[in-house]
Amino acid sequence: MIGLALLFGIIYAQSPLYTSNQNQYFLHGMAAAGFGNLNQDWLANTLDPTPVFSQLIRITDQIPLSELIVYAYYIILMGIYLLSIIGIARILFNLQGPVALVIFVTVIIAIHSAALRFLLARGIGEEWTFVFEGGVAGQRVLGVVFQPSTFGVLLVLSLFLFLKDRLLLALIAAVIATYFHPTYLLSSGILVGAYIGTIILLDRDIRKAAYGGFTALILVSPVLIYVIRSFALSNQAAQEAQAILVQFRIPHHAIVAQWFDITTLVQLSLIFVSLWLVRKTRLFPVLIISTIFTLGLTILQMITGSNSLALIFPWRISVILVPLSVVIILAVLVQEISRRNTPFLEKNSKLITILCSLVLGLMAFAGLLRFGIEYVEKDRVIEQAMYQFVRDKLSEGDNYLVPVKLQDFRLETGAAIYVDFKAIPYLNDEVLEWRRRIQLATEFYEDDEFNCQLLETLSQEGVTRVLLENNVRTFDCPGAQEIYHDAKYQIYQFNQFNNP
Repeated sequence: MIGLALLFGIIYAQSPLYTSNQNQYFLHGMAAAGFGNLNQDWLANTLDPTPVFSQLIRITDQIPLSELIVYAYYIILMGIYLLSIIGIARILFNLQGPVALVIFVTVIIAIHSAALRFLLARGIGEEWTFVFEGGVAGQRVLGVVFQPSTFGVLLVLSLFLFLKDRLLLALIAAVIATYFHPTYLLSSGILVGAYIGTIILLDRDIRKAAYGGFTALILVSPVLIYVIRSFALSNQAAQEAQAILVQFRIPHHAIVAQWFDITTLVQLSLIFVSLWLVRKTRLFPVLIISTIFTLGLTILQMITGSNSLALIFPWRISVILVPLSVVIILAVLVQEISRRNTPFLEKNSKLITILCSLVLGLMAFAGLLRFGIEYVEKDRVIEQAMYQFVRDKLSEGDNYLVPVKLQDFRLETGAAIYVDFKAIPYLNDEVLEWRRRIQLATEFYEDDEFNCQLLETLSQEGVTRVLLENNVRTFDCPGAQEIYHDAKYQIYQFNQFNNP
């Protein structure tokens, strides 16, 4: 099983940039672990939206070979995901004989392979890259980097355990996902509600249903209390903050019109086909209840335009509904092929096993190749020399003003920064402050001439160094001394702004 999980991880091809673009998720944990001077970073001192995940990162960073351990976490989660979807398929369908199972596992892994993602992206378009393994709105459980959303695999495990009639374990798995990523609260709630509905409809067991609902509520209550106390405020600041997040920062996740396209129609079609295929199984009420709730809340959000509803992502449960639908469809196809060709499959079982092994081997090679290319490219990016300088010269109190799209600067260097666009807070007042900082930083970098008065204001807010991209504009603000220069970047340090 461990070998299969490792093989799946290699074929999926997790990126060597294991913290790339994940500033907001790794930042609090790395700051708490004492990485660089991130504990002085403004964002690192805002309310942590994923405190359990941050503690995991903090603890892991104290262990030797911590980066390898992060990969191990992901391999374990990928193994849980793979074994859960295989388990669900085996419960629902008769994959006759070991050959049928080998074919099914090979096809499932191929659907999740880096090779297929490459073909889809290059052959059809970037928006098709995760069409078979991701949900709508650019959200997915698996991804090329480790992050809190990866713990959504526990929702798939929960489904498997429910079908195995392990209700308590199913509830625990669903709830643990919310501890690592509270955004899964609604998805987990819909899933648990679907379990309760299934128990009532099929088992006619009101006592068991009540037990399940009460147990789930008790288990999830710490997360609910944290979220409600931290984020569920209704005032003018909350409305402004929600509008900023929905309209300005994450419209590609939060506005249906932004993410609804042809790939969404394909994914919906997969869900509807799978519903028909499992209509006579115990999974059907779970899926139909989940689908109805998801569609209903999504339509409600579209009608009302509610930013609050958009930010709890009622469509997020699609991250398990879509890949599960693909699994169901493929399982039915393999089952039918196996049923009609049993003698042929048995006669050529060794040849088929060899061919499947070759396919897996080729996909593993493609995954390793992709990993290797990204690893080499990581060291070749033009920013590396600048990052190395910042790491080498980092000292107490350094706080950088950087272009807002330079989102990897914090974790590449360990240096505190004023703000960037990628990493955001979620508490209302902190979102407003983040937007203010973004506006000031953007104004500084986009002005035709560098605004020295604005830079002095920023220095009084803690900025001690400014990173500039080389261009035709001349930077000659008083009190600023150049300390680094390469083909693309310059770094200036202030000598007098902070001591007026």
